[in-house]
Amino acid sequence: MIPSFAQAESDSEQAAHSLLSAFMSYTDLRIVSVGRSLEILASTTEAESGDWEKMKGLLGVYQKADAGLVVWFVRPDGSYYTVDKGLMAVKLSDRSYFAELMTGNKITGSLVVSKSTGQRSAVIAIPIKEGGKIIGAIGASLFLDKLAEQINSVLSLRADASFFALSPDGLATLHRKTERHFLDPRELGSETLKRAVNEMLSGTNGTVSYQFDNTTKKAIYLTSPLTQWKFAIAYSAASQK
Repeated sequence: MIPSFAQAESDSEQAAHSLLSAFMSYTDLRIVSVGRSLEILASTTEAESGDWEKMKGLLGVYQKADAGLVVWFVRPDGSYYTVDKGLMAVKLSDRSYFAELMTGNKITGSLVVSKSTGQRSAVIAIPIKEGGKIIGAIGASLFLDKLAEQINSVLSLRADASFFALSPDGLATLHRKTERHFLDPRELGSETLKRAVNEMLSGTNGTVSYQFDNTTKKAIYLTSPLTQWKFAIAYSAASQK
């Protein structure tokens, strides 16, 4: 029996939903895992000493076990150290997340171009408290290009499909084409894509359609409760026919 077009379309959307769940879960679990490791590090005697010389070996062991990030320690004045380079000549006090971090809040997924590596990254950071006072923070800059490559390998999407994630302000945090990281898709020249992105940013989940690269595309999306990023799987609408 030849399946109807409606059945084929339903099967395609079900497959896309499964891929979308895998995409968001993989990313969120990666970020959560880094956060938990940093929490453990921040609670050690070495970290609570606030002395870089005492903690750098411990941070180095963690970084060596994970090639997808760089680990750092920052002081309340913004000066910071990395495992690879030690004390940096620049400070982190101008980062948008810095004030929140130094008031005792955990940072989950703040977007930066790393000052130490130049890589597009998502920051996860944990404040260090000693005697009720914030004495600094341990953080990791998670390399988004590397993460996207890992996701692409795991999802094994067909040629006409793609994955992407958007931050609450609309920047691409993850994309199958990593050169599009940190770009705003609303500025790529497609009015239908612009409308679709605005709909995604104002919603929590759903399906949008748009024209891009001379192709009609559909995208299903979900919102991560962890980062508030919009995760999407996009595919050519014509592929359903």
